[in-house]
Amino acid sequence: MASDPNRPIVLTDYLTDIEARLLIGYLEDSEIPAFHGGIGGNSGWPDAGGYAQVIVRACDLERARIAMALMHSEPDSDEDFPGG
Repeated sequence: MASDPNRPIVLTDYLTDIEARLLIGYLEDSEIPAFHGGIGGNSGWPDAGGYAQVIVRACDLERARIAMALMHSEPDSDEDFPGG
């Protein structure tokens, strides 16, 4: 039986919805469809519990991993500003 290339795969988990949605936006800008999931993902209070997942299609998993690594390797634009 062939594996479904469109089955959902969890790419990564974050403590907050904000972090997950930043990656989702980056993936979508890279033309990789991505979705948000998780249990009790919170909006910025890690102490509140829960997690937020970034989900991609199985056929996009490798490209998504590469894009995620690129996103995390890019310099933070706030580093140019004092206190950023």
